[in-house]
Amino acid sequence: MVLAALPARADEPFYSELERLDEKVWFLGNFTMKNPAFRTAWKRQQIDRTDEGALRLSVAPAPEAAEKDFWGAEVQYKMRSHYGRYEVVMTAARGNGVISSFFTYTGPHFDDPHDEIDFEFLGRDTTKVWVTRFADGARLPGRWVDLPFDAADAPHLYAFEWLPDRIVWYVDNKEIFRVTEAQTTLPVTPGRIHMSIWGGGEAQRDWSGVASDDTRTAATYECVSYVPMGQKARQCSDSYAPANE
Repeated sequence: MVLAALPARADEPFYSELERLDEKVWFLGNFTMKNPAFRTAWKRQQIDRTDEGALRLSVAPAPEAAEKDFWGAEVQYKMRSHYGRYEVVMTAARGNGVISSFFTYTGPHFDDPHDEIDFEFLGRDTTKVWVTRFADGARLPGRWVDLPFDAADAPHLYAFEWLPDRIVWYVDNKEIFRVTEAQTTLPVTPGRIHMSIWGGGEAQRDWSGVASDDTRTAATYECVSYVPMGQKARQCSDSYAPANE
């Protein structure tokens, strides 16, 4: 078993096969946003395991008296990370209006500007992935990328390299998209790694679609790693082979 060690700074690597979530290292989401545009509250109860031991994040209808329509799940790595390579092995969730994701984030909650880099899977069509980023609160143009597989059928490796002059996204070690500082503003603030699932509503209709009231689905995560720029360390891709190989 390999467990993540708690790094002191944003320039230390980490690797975890997510066998267990040490709460000294991980924050297990248990919060509700007051913003009515969000139909989901994030609850610890929605974080569990598959029979094979993978981390499972689920979304399901909330209890009748709950403030929101759905309970979703979110896991955050507590320590900040910055420039380097980020990897995850995950299976996306299927379901209209459902968003499952892997991303870095920081923002006003952490007394920072809003900087973010994303892989987001929309359950209405998991043969595509949405890649995007925010810099100092500005939502910068994202990109729909066609995948050569259905991301809800099996685990695959998703990665991005965040560098001072560019961000490059990869799927199964193949580049799918990049942006450079010559083209656009890039995020610069160290953030926290997040894995999350939630159900969209009217505010997200044109993007994710609206989740039906009886939606129940899950995303699974098998490995996550971060290697700072200029360093070498263990990462998920060291032992990963695509499902079709």
